[in-house]
Amino acid sequence: MSPRTDVAAEGNFLIPNGTFFAELAIFLIVLGVIWFFVVPPIRKVLAERENRVSETAVNSKEAKETFAEAEARYQTALEKARAEAADIRNQARAEGRAILEEMRGEAQREADEIVAESAAQLRAQADQVAAELRQEVEPLAQSLAARVVDGDDRHAGTGSGHQTGRASS
Repeated sequence: MSPRTDVAAEGNFLIPNGTFFAELAIFLIVLGVIWFFVVPPIRKVLAERENRVSETAVNSKEAKETFAEAEARYQTALEKARAEAADIRNQARAEGRAILEEMRGEAQREADEIVAESAAQLRAQADQVAAELRQEVEPLAQSLAARVVDGDDRHAGTGSGHQTGRASS
């Protein structure tokens, strides 16, 4: 029966023979070569890539923080500049108001001086006219008083003296 088992073993594909072991040895050799010579550079490249990604993430985080700080400084500087501009505007307005008030005061003083000069001139002219009228009225008053005192009846009853006096003046 033993020869029959050999014949039966040759026909059974589940029983391993030398070809299988040779293929297994070649597979293990190829696997070893790949494991020792191909996989380490790939792992190295993947590790470098992972390091770059982590560095990029860290740099991105730092850049975001730096940007946030710069944005905060920018906003602070912008607010400060706006405050300075508002102060400058307010100061300019105050200076403008002061200049305007000064010019109004100066114009008022000039107007007061002109009014005072005009009033003085008018007073002088009024005094001069009053003096001239006194000089002109005094002789008329004296002559009229003399007529009244002398009793000049020619002009007393007729009223023509009043008319002539008014017509001459």
